[in-house]
Amino acid sequence: SAKYPIAIVAKILEVFGSDTCGGYDIGCSFNTTLANSSLGPDFKRLQSTMCVNAFHGYSHNFACQTVFHPSRIIGMGLEDLETMERIFSSSNQLAAVTCHASAYRRRNFIDLFFKQWDDDKYLNLGTMLYNNYVQALTIIQGEGVAMREAMRSLGIKDGDLEAWDKEECEYIQTLAQETEWDVHAMAYVEQLEELSATQAKFNDSNARFLNTTPEDYAFTSASTNKKSGGTYLNDFARTQKLEAQCRHLADQLDNLKL
Repeated sequence: SAKYPIAIVAKILEVFGSDTCGGYDIGCSFNTTLANSSLGPDFKRLQSTMCVNAFHGYSHNFACQTVFHPSRIIGMGLEDLETMERIFSSSNQLAAVTCHASAYRRRNFIDLFFKQWDDDKYLNLGTMLYNNYVQALTIIQGEGVAMREAMRSLGIKDGDLEAWDKEECEYIQTLAQETEWDVHAMAYVEQLEELSATQAKFNDSNARFLNTTPEDYAFTSASTNKKSGGTYLNDFARTQKLEAQCRHLADQLDNLKL
């Protein structure tokens, strides 16, 4: 039910205020859900938004990624928004001690695990922020210089990057709409394939028609033919069938070549 994530977002807005961005596996569609909920006006007024997690985002179509993936959102920094995945992965350690425990003991172990998780994360919070800050400075001072040098050597300006990003988004959003040239080109290729297949069928049918003489053919007199009328009629019917098939395929070829 959407009421639970909406309640979480309401609490986030109450505590952190404006300019928040939340990561959710279906953050792209959840944006619409929030906009249509009673929280929508406050969510918009506080200039908040939702996006998809960095890992899960790659399972969404590219049109979604160009808008909602963290790597495309200015200000997201190095955060991948996959905290829950790390928690779930670490909580697998509980399996060995809870799989045969009673319901009471199982709940105790799970509660103890998450309390210890919180304590450990709060203890290392300063180190985590410091390391992230150092990593960000390293990227800006190191890779930023390399980026600027590459742009200078290629004659690229900041405006070019922004324009290309916009053009890519527009192209991806309209990719499902076939251009008139593509439609005609595709129809032409399909006609060529049909022509090739029909030509092969015609060649095969024509060859069988031209070689329809029975292998055991032997000249017989008219009186003998009358006595073996059944064989003659069978051969005649088979020849007529092959001839009709050749005419039908020849007509198809003529129509395709028009």
